[in-house]
Amino acid sequence: MFLGKYGAIAGGLAVVACWPFATGQIAHSMYEREVDQRTTADFTLEEQSYERGYLSSQAVTRVQFKGESKALLEQSGLPVAYEITSEISHGVLGVSSSNTLVMTPELQQITQKVWPGNPTPVRLDLDTLLTGASDYHLTVAPFSLSESNSNLTASELSVKGEIDRKGRGKATFSLPALAFYDDNGQQLKVDTITGSGQGYLQEGLWIGNQSLSIEQAQLDNGNGQSVQLAQVALEIGNELVESASARSLNNTNQLTVGEITLPDQTRWRNLVVALDANHLDYTAMSQIALLSSQWQEGPAPGSASAMEQAVVDLLQSGLSVNLSPASLTLPEGDVSVDMRLELSGGDATGEFGLNQLVSQLSGNLDVAVPNVLLSRSPWREKVSNLSSAGFVTQSEKTTTLTARIEGNQVVGSSGNTVPLMQFVMYLL
Repeated sequence: MFLGKYGAIAGGLAVVACWPFATGQIAHSMYEREVDQRTTADFTLEEQSYERGYLSSQAVTRVQFKGESKALLEQSGLPVAYEITSEISHGVLGVSSSNTLVMTPELQQITQKVWPGNPTPVRLDLDTLLTGASDYHLTVAPFSLSESNSNLTASELSVKGEIDRKGRGKATFSLPALAFYDDNGQQLKVDTITGSGQGYLQEGLWIGNQSLSIEQAQLDNGNGQSVQLAQVALEIGNELVESASARSLNNTNQLTVGEITLPDQTRWRNLVVALDANHLDYTAMSQIALLSSQWQEGPAPGSASAMEQAVVDLLQSGLSVNLSPASLTLPEGDVSVDMRLELSGGDATGEFGLNQLVSQLSGNLDVAVPNVLLSRSPWREKVSNLSSAGFVTQSEKTTTLTARIEGNQVVGSSGNTVPLMQFVMYLL
């Protein structure tokens, strides 16, 4: 029993002693897998060197940009290929790495203009468990870039997140300040930019949620006029819906702005715009995403017709679009728009055209506007025409438009109907 107890301890110590070597092998396998899997339409990864040791390893990876990303870098006078050096530590439970750009003489000439005296302005720290899940922290040092008659400055950018072996991840980022100005007096100041996201990429489509918020922003045009925004928030989501018969996407978007101050100091408050597109055919959307990414390197033969067919398939499969709510508080009162449109599925074997598209359309439209905003020409005449057709009612303070769309006909609250194109002309 004595030997068994201490034999077990000795065996355990031996495993711990040998484990860094095992995790070193695992780390190398992980690295090779990541290099193979992380290649995208925008860049390729290539192992330049990998020196494996007992407790640590060193690797150099080459990142080669292509497509639209390559073109943008070339237009900006930046290199299209970079090398990243990685210091990899082999722990008992996983692998940690610190990754920095290799500062070539060519790259140093560029970065010293933005980050003078900083030899490693971009840094990525990565902790990977043996399960394949990784935690990462990317930092970009504060910079100031001046060219000709303009200057762009930013505080430190920090991105933190985690990603599992299947590519599902989540992240948060923060940028405390961003500013731009030129010699003509034009300025843009943005304070406290934060964001988050979680989800995964599937066949070119992002499935998940993303958000962005800005505490305050100010834009000056150089002539003493400025527009200020406060409490800006943007939320975007894509949900994959799977059923026995088909897969579809639901897309949600919402923009909110707490306050907008115009050059004359007029204040608009509580802007909300929510736009949703539901029941989008997954196959058509993934085809559109694939063709769009391929076009970054130039349209391939037949891609234009393939894109057109994908759009037709999307429309013929049916979908719904909701602009609800859309509202804004003005000094004169509240403005609101509620629009819900549905395009029913069509005959996939039939000829597709505008008439078929219109016949599949149905929905509702409700708009409320303070009377004072509609008291001037040409709005006064439009309100008169819509009122005569039975689409508008007025109270002491508010004008309300109510309409129901049924194919090529629009039905008012009184039951009167007009052709859809005639109704559109009323609004234009």
